[in-house]
Amino acid sequence: LSTGCIIAIAVSALGLALLLAMLIFHSYRQRRACKLPSTLSGRRNAAALENIPSANTGDSQPFDTSSTGLFSAFLTTNLDSSNPSSGLSQQTALWEDAAITTTRIPLEKLIQNKLVSSGGHGEVYRGLYRGESVAIKMLLPEKRKDLNQINVFLAEIKIMASVEHPRIVRFIGVAWDSLTDLCAVSEFMEGGDLFSLLRRFERVEHRSPGFDVDKARIALHVAHSLTYLHSLDPVIVHRDLKSMNILLTSDLEAKITDFGVSRKWTVDTMTAGVGTRLWMAPEVMLGKRYDTSADIFSFGIVLSELDSHLPPYANVRDVEGGGKLGDTALLELVATGLLRVEFSANAPKALVNLGHACVDMDPKARPTAGEVHYQLQRILRRYQKYTI
Repeated sequence: LSTGCIIAIAVSALGLALLLAMLIFHSYRQRRACKLPSTLSGRRNAAALENIPSANTGDSQPFDTSSTGLFSAFLTTNLDSSNPSSGLSQQTALWEDAAITTTRIPLEKLIQNKLVSSGGHGEVYRGLYRGESVAIKMLLPEKRKDLNQINVFLAEIKIMASVEHPRIVRFIGVAWDSLTDLCAVSEFMEGGDLFSLLRRFERVEHRSPGFDVDKARIALHVAHSLTYLHSLDPVIVHRDLKSMNILLTSDLEAKITDFGVSRKWTVDTMTAGVGTRLWMAPEVMLGKRYDTSADIFSFGIVLSELDSHLPPYANVRDVEGGGKLGDTALLELVATGLLRVEFSANAPKALVNLGHACVDMDPKARPTAGEVHYQLQRILRRYQKYTI
């Protein structure tokens, strides 16, 4: 071979070797980059929990409660479990949301007193803020370093901060020094929850089933709150309406609470089976798409509780053994339309008809919240006419 050919071959071989080396190095960097999130996510998550700005010295600032402002950018709380950093990025987005930052109050101004209630994810304490009795909601201690749980709580706080209505428990503010002590502060409802009141009617006072002015007014107040939520843009579906989430003043005025699973309604997203099972609409139990009519079904269950003072389907018995049916068997019967809540002989016909309409198997056949509210106004007027 000539000298020129040898040089050409050598240069080509050198170029090929360099190209191969570059490909190997690029592949190594790609693999290393893919591993970085999982190896660093623990340190990054810890930093997100601890490196939080200190609380403002002033009180909360005015905030937008319009139906078209804060909700337009509302973030859902479904996290991508395949992406280790998705929880962190979403937490950052919610953390910086104006609905949360503009309602922040100094943690040191809160006085936390006795534990009032505890659930599967959170606990509520009675406390004081600027001389006012307040409810302080926090995550359970074992969940306070779980970013997924923190995200869900932040999303709930965002809804609480963004709705304002006389029949919804008043949100006061959010406080923290770090996300591990994040807490939501709202007005304290002296009358407790409706579930406990009805148990007292049944077990202590031994009241007869049926309706009266107070019960009709409670139902009206709840319908009023749903009318408001369902009229927002975007619409808010509560998704967990039940007697435990209806709180009362000392004068038995009702307000709804607990927006932990509430969500703006879109055609594409409303399929998750959430809420407490015995109050669920059949379409929710079966994993079908649903809308605001699911809240109306739950409201019909609440009407039956107001009438009977008992939990849903409490009097249903096994035909063969005579024992109480388990929740699974009850849910199967409800989901297939073989069982619905009943009302006592003491309940007025107008309320019975309304209750049955609310729990219709066909979501489209159920009344809207506005229609329910109108019917209850008429029913309450009749009670007031005969009791004044």
